[in-house]
Amino acid sequence: MRPLTLTMTAFGPFPDSESIRFLDLGENPLFLINGPTGSGKTTILDAICFALYGKTTGDEREGTQMRCDLAAADTLTEVTLEFEFSGRRFSIRRLPEQQRPKARGEGTTTQAPEAQLVELLEGGKENLIVSSKVSEATREIEELTGLSVDQFRQVMVLPQGKFRQLLMADSHEREKIFSQLFQTRIYKRLEESLKTRSAEIRRARDELKNVRKGILEGAELESAEELERELTDRETEIEQAKRLKEDQEQFFTTIDQALLQARTLQQDFTRLENVTAEREKWQQQKEEIETDRLRVQRAERAGRLQPIFAERNRCEQELTDAQNKTAEAKARLRTAEETLAKAKETLSDSQRLQTELDAAKQQAAQLDGYRARAEKLAATRQSWQQAATDAERAELLLQYKLLTDRRSLRLDLEQLERTIRKQQELLQTQTAQGGKLRQRYEDLERTAKELELAWHQGQAAILATELQSGEPCPVCGSCEHPAPAHSAAPLPTQQQVEQARQDVREANEGLNRAREKFAEEQHRLRELQQQQERCRVELGAEVERPSGDIDRTLSELRTKAKQLALPLPDPHQLQAMNPEQLRAATEEKKSKTATAQAQAETAEQELPEKYRESGALAQAMKQAQQRIDTLDRQIQLAATAHQQALTNEAAAQTAAQAAEQQRQKAEATRQKTLAACQSALAASPFIDEQEYLAALLDEQPLDALKTRIVEFDSSGQRLAGAQQQLQEQLRGKERPDLAQLETQRNNAETEKNQAVESWRQLDKRLSLLLATQKKLQKAAAQQAELDRRYAVIGTLSDVANGQTGNKISLQRFVLSVLLDDVLIEASHRLSLMSKGRYQLLRKEDRAKGNKASGLELEVEDAYTGKVRPVATLSGGESFMAALAMALGLSDVVQAYAGGIRLDTLFIDEGFGSLDAESLDLAIRTLIDLQASGRMIGIISHVAELKEQMPLRLDVIAGRDGSRVRLVRP
Repeated sequence: MRPLTLTMTAFGPFPDSESIRFLDLGENPLFLINGPTGSGKTTILDAICFALYGKTTGDEREGTQMRCDLAAADTLTEVTLEFEFSGRRFSIRRLPEQQRPKARGEGTTTQAPEAQLVELLEGGKENLIVSSKVSEATREIEELTGLSVDQFRQVMVLPQGKFRQLLMADSHEREKIFSQLFQTRIYKRLEESLKTRSAEIRRARDELKNVRKGILEGAELESAEELERELTDRETEIEQAKRLKEDQEQFFTTIDQALLQARTLQQDFTRLENVTAEREKWQQQKEEIETDRLRVQRAERAGRLQPIFAERNRCEQELTDAQNKTAEAKARLRTAEETLAKAKETLSDSQRLQTELDAAKQQAAQLDGYRARAEKLAATRQSWQQAATDAERAELLLQYKLLTDRRSLRLDLEQLERTIRKQQELLQTQTAQGGKLRQRYEDLERTAKELELAWHQGQAAILATELQSGEPCPVCGSCEHPAPAHSAAPLPTQQQVEQARQDVREANEGLNRAREKFAEEQHRLRELQQQQERCRVELGAEVERPSGDIDRTLSELRTKAKQLALPLPDPHQLQAMNPEQLRAATEEKKSKTATAQAQAETAEQELPEKYRESGALAQAMKQAQQRIDTLDRQIQLAATAHQQALTNEAAAQTAAQAAEQQRQKAEATRQKTLAACQSALAASPFIDEQEYLAALLDEQPLDALKTRIVEFDSSGQRLAGAQQQLQEQLRGKERPDLAQLETQRNNAETEKNQAVESWRQLDKRLSLLLATQKKLQKAAAQQAELDRRYAVIGTLSDVANGQTGNKISLQRFVLSVLLDDVLIEASHRLSLMSKGRYQLLRKEDRAKGNKASGLELEVEDAYTGKVRPVATLSGGESFMAALAMALGLSDVVQAYAGGIRLDTLFIDEGFGSLDAESLDLAIRTLIDLQASGRMIGIISHVAELKEQMPLRLDVIAGRDGSRVRLVRP
């Protein structure tokens, strides 16, 4: 991964948009990120890490805490990184959760976090990968780079205070990092696959044992041997039970057939008795049925007369309807005549209405002549009102600008006073800390001098112990040794003296850093005090005025602005406004207001007073037009009503004549139907109409009587035939004894069921035993197959998952080989940087207990000839080892096909712990690495680096935030 362009907006100490084009640094650059403490050097690495993963390099601050306090309220915090990976270019943009002004109204709202990932294609085209979801963008970056955020910080961005993490990681942590870098997940998947398959086979074996046990328990057996014995015993018993069952079934069948024949004969005797009784009941109903026959005959005769009487009733109803219609037609005729008389009176009165209509039209024409004057008056009044509103708004905006400037100046002054107090407290704290550091340095220096003196004195004592009488002294050359040196106290070692010197150097460096920090903070305090004085001069007498008065006045102005519908400018717009220009604009608008007022007063004199109010003339014209419309409508209605009354009266006269003719016709038809009814009744067997109506039956009761008669006749014939047939069939036969036969059958059935149940139980048990035998044979074959498979898969799983020998898994074994290659490269660089003293080794001894092993590191010290843990290295030595480890890892990862490319390395601090010679060696190593195609960025305060690395990104801090400047050699 190689960054191309980084853009930070309102991020960290950068209030505006700050863009860094890494392309401008050249091909594979080695550059320095330089700047004072707190200026934002580490923020550049935080921005790269945040853009990719949504987290900072140190992980001490979340993305929501990275917003710049100096940024404008409407400027969103965001980071955009354009980078190259494996020949493809991408752009990722992230926004953390933050507060932003509402789009409407006052106050703020929460801006949700966002992330967009885009692949940049040729020809300026883009392929959107992630539109806004943060988690999806992080997942895509992890899949693309092959690194999580923690692994990215350990191998590509070495944050401040994080140099030793990769160096000090245990086997388990280093295994996770290396497996990602070298893409060895296939070995891990092989381990897991073998482990899963082994566990499945082992689980299947256990399940099969339980299945065999369950098979035997299901048959209530304890062993396979007991199964074989019971099978032999059951075969003889079931043969005897089967013969007994067949004999009993044959005897039961014979008895059951005899009982069935006896029951059939008994049913025939019962049926004869029932038929005889039913025929007697039929004879008793015969007289009633004959009465029904006569009633049916009279009803049929009456039914033939029914159409004649129905026609008579219809004619009577038609006559009644005609009489009613005649009466209604005469009533409508009278009403039409009365309406016609009233319409004639109204028509004669329309001449007066026409005179009033002409007068109303004259008045409307006069009012229409005033319309142009009224419109001119309304326009001048509106211009006057608008000019007055504009002048009031301009005056309000001027006052708001002046008050806001004074309030902003007061807030700046208050903020400066708080900052000055904090700065003074910080200086007091640093003074106390500096005293402690100076005292510690003096104590360590005194101790070191005492140790050196003791060591030098001790060297003389050591030489004195080696002196031989008559042999020359290696110091003075004398062969006589009258007073050889000696020491009563224990002598310090060379290592103790060197450690004391190292402690003095580190204390001196710490003291110098503290002094530099104190000087920087003092300079910052002086700048703050100068700014405070400038604010006081600008405010003048306003300094003593309570800030609450300004806030209240501003609140009143905001309320008035809402009433005037005046949108107040935001802080950026307000800051760009010039008060003098606002005053000039206010005076100009007041002048326009006076001119508009004079024009409105002139227009008022041209219009009668009663029409000067807004809408008065329009209301008068509307009333006049309404009067015209009303009179015109009344005249039209009178003529229309007269014509309609004439038409209605003629129609009513015609309808009355037609209704009378229809009534006379209905009366004649009714007389004819009365004569027909009397003739038909005289020719029938009925004396009068009442007797006819009594004989008449509806269709449903008549059909019911007919059906009853037919069924009675049919039932008599059926019963006579059945009685004769049964008498012939039972002649010469006697009733059977069913009770005796049923007792014999029940006894035979009981004996049969007992024999069948005995045989069934024996057969069921035999079937169960045979099925159990078959299942056990199948389970035994499966057990043998599982044992054969587990002998292969189980052994491979134990070996691959580190369950044998030194407890090293397959992946860790592969990674240990790769780690050896990394350590070869890292040791080469570490040896150069440590002047041949140190080399990194892999610890091959197995760790205690169940702790993962095989990837721990040790360091070989050429000065002592011993191997010791890397944790024993000092701060500067740890930095050189971690740097060598990162560089060696970068070389080896890219050397292996399929590995992740590590084209970039950022190092934040750590060089201050090196002496001049080690620093020179470290820089030389980085220059060699740069030549092999890497981009290397270093963040450091060390002055020597500025001399050796002329290509720099200078982070310049100021009162209004920081900015970045590229410095070329």
